[in-house]
Amino acid sequence: MIAASTAKVIHPCKAKTTPFSQHGATLVEFVIVGPLVLFIMLVLMQYALLFHAKSQLNYATFEAARAGTVSNARPEAMRTAFDRAMTGYHGGGTTTAELALSRAKALVEAPFARIEILSPTKESFDDYHSPALATRLGAPRRVIPNANLAHLACPIDRPGCKHDPASNASGQTLHDANLLKLRITYGIPAQKQIPLAGPFMARALAVLDPTDRDAFRAGLVADGRIPIVAHTVMRMQSPAIENGNASSPGAGNAGKPRDPGPPPERPALPICPVTDPACTTQKGALPEPDPAPAECDPLTDPGCSSLPSCEAPADWLGGFPSLPTTP
Repeated sequence: MIAASTAKVIHPCKAKTTPFSQHGATLVEFVIVGPLVLFIMLVLMQYALLFHAKSQLNYATFEAARAGTVSNARPEAMRTAFDRAMTGYHGGGTTTAELALSRAKALVEAPFARIEILSPTKESFDDYHSPALATRLGAPRRVIPNANLAHLACPIDRPGCKHDPASNASGQTLHDANLLKLRITYGIPAQKQIPLAGPFMARALAVLDPTDRDAFRAGLVADGRIPIVAHTVMRMQSPAIENGNASSPGAGNAGKPRDPGPPPERPALPICPVTDPACTTQKGALPEPDPAPAECDPLTDPGCSSLPSCEAPADWLGGFPSLPTTP
């Protein structure tokens, strides 16, 4: 007798299936997340190129300022030095032909770089112009003297100039007027931008600041360029000659610098004397000094308020043997 099989035969059409299939989910996630990750990587690469361009611009700004300090702050000399220093940003080279090609590229980009002289200002020349020095130099414009600054508050031929920064037109001293301050704005061209990321930054700048009052910077953004700015300050090594310097009037802080911005919100640290390292006295106030004794030595007694006498006692040489006399 043959035993009947107890195995249950399942019809192939009735195979068990999951209610929701997971096939292709990874591909969908990659399609959603992949472009975003790729775009973030491109933006990071663009930021790296921005730092490289800013480093090169800082160097070119320094070279422009150094040329200006020794050439009477002439814009032509600063422009020449700036274009020469930007040669490396446009490729540089190891041969004369390569350097000439990179220099030509830098000159083509010259209209997209603006050099501004922030100081000396028009008011600086109003306060410290030296007519005698301008005549001696044969300068057709006003001149700020640069020699003997440690001993002068005004030009020698104008001893009564307005040299008080709290009330004069520039808010500067003669020393401040001999500081050359430059601000250079340059727009990174499209060919030096990362695809997608660079144009996105340029469009973002246009959207974030649609009413930019700086026509030059707005023009760079409209041209698809990313503007970067560099500043530098350098002491003049030659008399500055006026050449269309910008006007920036305003009195200073009476020659006393102060921290910008609002005062700190936290209370100030307590003021304690050096003789109280634990600061047990009342915060913010110094203890009253103890009355000094009638006779004390300030060198050995910190509480003595009288100054040491400069007169030596009459017998201060009493303990020393007398010097031999010469025959």
